[in-house]
Amino acid sequence: MSEYFLGIDVSKGYADFILLDNKKNIIEKNFQLDDTFEGHHHLYSFLSSFIANTPDAYIITAVESTGGYENNWVNLLLKLQEDLPVSVARLNPFGVSHSSKADLKRVITDKISALCIAEYLINHRSKVSFAQEDYFAPLRKQWIFIKLLVKQKVQLYNQLESLLYSVNPEVLIFCKHGNLNGFYSCLKDILLQAVFLKLLFPR
Repeated sequence: MSEYFLGIDVSKGYADFILLDNKKNIIEKNFQLDDTFEGHHHLYSFLSSFIANTPDAYIITAVESTGGYENNWVNLLLKLQEDLPVSVARLNPFGVSHSSKADLKRVITDKISALCIAEYLINHRSKVSFAQEDYFAPLRKQWIFIKLLVKQKVQLYNQLESLLYSVNPEVLIFCKHGNLNGFYSCLKDILLQAVFLKLLFPR
């Protein structure tokens, strides 16, 4: 089985690709695809055609972790594993950057970055961890969102306390020892009564 290395430099809305063999010879020159259905289909067609013409090929792909921009491409390649001999890895961008500096690549463009990713993959093949399909990713994302809401709730409570203390210092007597649940419950009842009275006796 012959290994080929596909370097993918992901940007917002598109990605640059380059394919090397294990001796760092360029097999497919740089090409760019949009992060759209058409771009994903074009990548699938390219990989399918290459593997059909090179039956013993195994394609190792890699992207840098770029804060989520790479997720669509990673998920696509994970799905393609069902039909094609491909694997995908997420690389630490600092490792790729240090490797490119060691190779004296001073001017970094998207095309050169894709080449650096492919070369890093070849040089450090044994150290690379390959991605697996994450079935719990949606739940993990939802849990992060819930924690964010809880954090915002605490921040809003703190802002409310500060505002109440500045407007009406007498409420301090109801907030001893940090026990604010009773106070918030009382405040909620007062606000509901005010709304109810306003509905009954509109001006």
